[in-house]
Amino acid sequence: MTTNRTRSSIKNSAAALMGQLITIILNFAVRTIFIKTLGAAYLGINGLFTNILSVLSFAEIGFGTAIIYAMYMPLAEKDVIQVSKLMNYFAKVYEIIGTVIFITGLFLIPFLHFFINDLSELPKELPSLWIIYLLYLFNTSISYFFNYKRSLIIASQNGHIDSLNQLYFNIIKGTLQIAVLFLFHDFLSFLIIQILCTFLGNYFISKKADKLFPYLIYYKHKKIEKKDKIALRRNVFAMSFSKLGSVVITGVDDLLISKFVGIVAMGIYSNYLLLTNTIRIVFMQMLLPITASVGNYVAEKSDDESHTFFKKLFFINAYFAICCFIALSTLVNPFIHLIWGKEYVFSALITFLITFNFYLDRMRTTSQIFIDAKGLFWPIKWKSLFEAVINLSLSFYFLLVLKWGIESIIIATIISNLTTNIWWEPYVVFRYGFQKKVLSYYIMLVKYTVILAVSYVTVKYLQEPLSDNFLGFFGKAVIAFVIPNIIILLVYFKTDELKYFIALIQNIINKKL
Repeated sequence: MTTNRTRSSIKNSAAALMGQLITIILNFAVRTIFIKTLGAAYLGINGLFTNILSVLSFAEIGFGTAIIYAMYMPLAEKDVIQVSKLMNYFAKVYEIIGTVIFITGLFLIPFLHFFINDLSELPKELPSLWIIYLLYLFNTSISYFFNYKRSLIIASQNGHIDSLNQLYFNIIKGTLQIAVLFLFHDFLSFLIIQILCTFLGNYFISKKADKLFPYLIYYKHKKIEKKDKIALRRNVFAMSFSKLGSVVITGVDDLLISKFVGIVAMGIYSNYLLLTNTIRIVFMQMLLPITASVGNYVAEKSDDESHTFFKKLFFINAYFAICCFIALSTLVNPFIHLIWGKEYVFSALITFLITFNFYLDRMRTTSQIFIDAKGLFWPIKWKSLFEAVINLSLSFYFLLVLKWGIESIIIATIISNLTTNIWWEPYVVFRYGFQKKVLSYYIMLVKYTVILAVSYVTVKYLQEPLSDNFLGFFGKAVIAFVIPNIIILLVYFKTDELKYFIALIQNIINKKL
């Protein structure tokens, strides 16, 4: 069982990583051509409407995560009837969610101008805002009508199938979008391609799930029992607060930038979000396919064994978080300068704040995986409510009273992260998941952050003499990669965590060969 679980994790992670690497190249190609053909204001509109719809997606309220958790046990026990009941219930709920998002989104059309600070920043040739927004709205709402079966594929440790499906349609989407930008400079065609690929990608993964799990059709009229529905609703209620926090951080914050700073600033900021989100997606694709395996693992193992595995996974988590922060914080400005131009570069302070917030957010991943795997949604339910209140209060204070500008949003997010997520999530995992004191986790977190600080100072010092041309950027990249790896190896040379990580890499290499 352990071997199969490891193989599934490696296969899922490898497929996800390969898909994301190709998608990254395509995304940068699309973004570069987008900037050259349409400009920063269009980037701002893209970021604005994407974030409005991320706020509307609060209607999903974490239902997908709760369903995946509910499927771990019946999948492990091969209870096909229970799996079918859950999927039938999931289908109905997601159809309602997609409809609610679309109808609610329509009511926002008369108020679109409210979210833009200075309408004079909009290009004269820009199509009507309501047409653009309607295309974004349709793309978001339509995804809920087939997307739910993706959860079953992931929960059954077949995430590589989903990753490859996404890869195929990302290639199609990116290629077609590049073509229309080159040939026609047409924003509406760009968006229509996005809608078609979203629909087709979800449709084909749905059909693949039907082939993998043919009993879904056979038991499509089975209904979930009342006790299971109550348990699901309890978890969804708890998850809704977590969803609220993420909506405030990723959606409302960006709306504040558009409203109080400007649509062009929003466009420039979206470039930084693209870079950090690209690294975040790769990061999550390497770790999240393990989530299904963790769910299976904790269902079979003791709390002590789960705790030991947590420490190993947290080391891998911290390793990637440190290396990603060093690369982003020291290379993102030179990269943007070289690829898109100096007019798209933020100050060193804003860049550091963006990337440090990225580090804090990534250090939460292991705790989040175990919260999902152990179903600890109820003990964590109030955390995101406090996070949202702190974040919004500080954002408005920094923006309206102190007049700090875009850094207001990022500093408020960092403070809300430090005062809630960083300590609360691991506390819940240790207290309710492992029945252990959480102090050992905090000590590990401080140790990793010290390594981060030493690595950052060393890398910045060594990069200082290098120029900002392509050759200098390559030298900076080598330094940013080598230094944190050396420091981590020196500190963790003989630990079980590093031995586990090396063995995992060897397994991946052997499987590839």
